[in-house]
Amino acid sequence: MISTSSQCTTVFRSVLVNGNQFEEYVNRIGRPQFAITCAGDQFDEQGPGLAPDEWLFADDIERLMMDFFAWDARGIRMELISPIVSGKKSASWIAVGLADYLNKSASHLNAARLGTVCKAMGADGARKAFLESIFEDASGYGFIALQADRYNRFIEEWKTNDDKAARPSDYRAEKRFGVVSAVGELGVDRASVQYWASIGWASGWVSAEQLREVGLTYDVLVGQTCVINGLGEVERIGNIPLPTCRY
Repeated sequence: MISTSSQCTTVFRSVLVNGNQFEEYVNRIGRPQFAITCAGDQFDEQGPGLAPDEWLFADDIERLMMDFFAWDARGIRMELISPIVSGKKSASWIAVGLADYLNKSASHLNAARLGTVCKAMGADGARKAFLESIFEDASGYGFIALQADRYNRFIEEWKTNDDKAARPSDYRAEKRFGVVSAVGELGVDRASVQYWASIGWASGWVSAEQLREVGLTYDVLVGQTCVINGLGEVERIGNIPLPTCRY
């Protein structure tokens, strides 16, 4: 499906469920400069206006993001408010009609030191800056945003993941042994928290539930010996095997 803005910017959209489909599609439409989709189930009424597994592509970020949120169809608008802060008025832009968590990307428009610049940019300028910021901050919202120079690497990684899904037993047979050198945390909105554990160049994922079941906590992972398989699953920490992860 193709939509065209009043600025004559074409937005391509298609449901793509594997790396081969993605590669074929972007090559056919000429590899537009920008692409975006949802990484998970981000389909609430005030979030993106996409179907599951749907991708959008365009050469203009603002137009791409307006279609991503169905901006015009849903009547979303930028509004300048002037709350009283410490006894003084402080101009602030918000996107009316989008979920509150998305308005975090308007915070850089609202710094008090911007003063008259914040007001003078107008609703069109604020919208452009706001949407570009969401594109830049996409991973923090559970979106996947790409520029064309990242397509090849993304396609390669997606095809590898497709291969892992098709042949999981082969990849589970691969074992990487080492000592946990770093840990991190990922929690997206209502999804359960996941931790990643790094051993050298390899890393794997483990859930809080898995750790609880074997009596471990997140803050003791660094320094533990660890086994990570080719699917990125943490199979063992120290001498303790982990139960199968349940998402």
